[in-house]
Amino acid sequence: MTDPTSPDRRWHEHPHLRRAFLAGAASIAVLVTVLSSTAFGLYWYTAKKIHTIGPESPAPSGASPTPAPITGRCAKTACNYLLLGSDSRTGLSKEEQTAFGTNKDIGGSQRSDTIIVVHVEPDQKKAVFLSFPRDLWVDIPGHGQNKINAAFEGGIEHGGAQLVARTVTALTGLEIDHVMYVDLAGFQGVVDALGGVVMCVPYPMQDPLTALDISAGCQHFNGQTALAYVRTRHQPCDTIPDFARISRQQQFLRAVIAKLLSPREIFRLPSLVGPILDSIRVDQGLNPAELTYLAGQLNGVNTGNVDFRVVPTVPTGTYVNGQYLSIVKLVQPQADQLFERLRKGRALGKLGIAQDQTAPSPAVIQVGVFDKRSQGAAVSVHSTLTQGGFDTSTPVQDVSVLVRLPAKGSVILFNPNAPDGQAMADVVHGYLSNLDEQAAPKHLLQGLDVAVIVGPNYTVPPPNTSGPVNCP
Repeated sequence: MTDPTSPDRRWHEHPHLRRAFLAGAASIAVLVTVLSSTAFGLYWYTAKKIHTIGPESPAPSGASPTPAPITGRCAKTACNYLLLGSDSRTGLSKEEQTAFGTNKDIGGSQRSDTIIVVHVEPDQKKAVFLSFPRDLWVDIPGHGQNKINAAFEGGIEHGGAQLVARTVTALTGLEIDHVMYVDLAGFQGVVDALGGVVMCVPYPMQDPLTALDISAGCQHFNGQTALAYVRTRHQPCDTIPDFARISRQQQFLRAVIAKLLSPREIFRLPSLVGPILDSIRVDQGLNPAELTYLAGQLNGVNTGNVDFRVVPTVPTGTYVNGQYLSIVKLVQPQADQLFERLRKGRALGKLGIAQDQTAPSPAVIQVGVFDKRSQGAAVSVHSTLTQGGFDTSTPVQDVSVLVRLPAKGSVILFNPNAPDGQAMADVVHGYLSNLDEQAAPKHLLQGLDVAVIVGPNYTVPPPNTSGPVNCP
């Protein structure tokens, strides 16, 4: 007989615990598993598993003291988590260090190649992932101007994470409440703890620098493959390599969210608490009590309210001490408008959706799939796009809900008045290459970027084995 006080029993009988758990999917399963454990009252178990980040290093001599923004508690209406992904090789196997290099090979310093602020607004039941290009030129408090990832060069043990947090706060005005950090080995550990993720990619990809070698189509990504995918920035259409990498990171995160929301996965996630916590590090103020509070505040957030954005930037360059540096700079006034709207909890509109010379990420494209007597093909299309990292939070609907439908048969429709409407349709077309693209009538696509009409006799095409057809 099942113990009525056991975590498994409470997990099944209390849907509010499951909703709080799903809310954490907005931070790569790292936050999600910790939230589940605290929602279950496993306080001491969780506390013993948490690995903390070292204290911040003192400011340089003569520098103005700036208090670290780590608050140790979340605000009542908003909370900001800084997620840092480092290129540290610590923890990699000898074979992986042979492939990727050692810490000494990369100069002996650590860089935060992934910088994401997760902005959670519990009162509005939504979360925003805001990515920062690693080459963004900023003022680092107490250290002068440099690329934003240089703020982490002190490493995890010597205050690098907190200095990145202070840099982000100085730039955006967003107070960072907590920091989560993962290195290359830790990222692999997180993905493997999840049992891997099914991803659909539109064409085969290889990159010897990250050991990426995948075929086109839907396939299982283990930790090593996922790491190679989110790190690659040398694909045929990667005009601005770091921008393209951010796009794929967002796509992967959306696919992770889709996996965690599947009914089969929900009930096994509590068992992942230990393995996930073993793979990450957090600031010293992020304790189980704090997470319990957040779990209550986030109750009701779902995948449809998870938004992906990137700081509006443009590639450029500058000379520093006679050396030319490839950097990116803020695009104004869009960047300040995005920061202000986040601070004030206002709608973001289209700010931070597109990146210069880079196709829109599937993660930012809201796709609706409409069944036109497809005999099940619409469900296959929806599954392919979901596992491709698109925002498919709207279930398959009957085509009758659309009025003034101009198309016959199967087709991809896009909003011709949206600045990225055609570009978004092109990304969808990469997965459904046997469909034509058409402009939709005005006001037809309410709340959607792209609509896919799936008619009789339609089948998802085989993967493209020859690489991308068109680049943005």
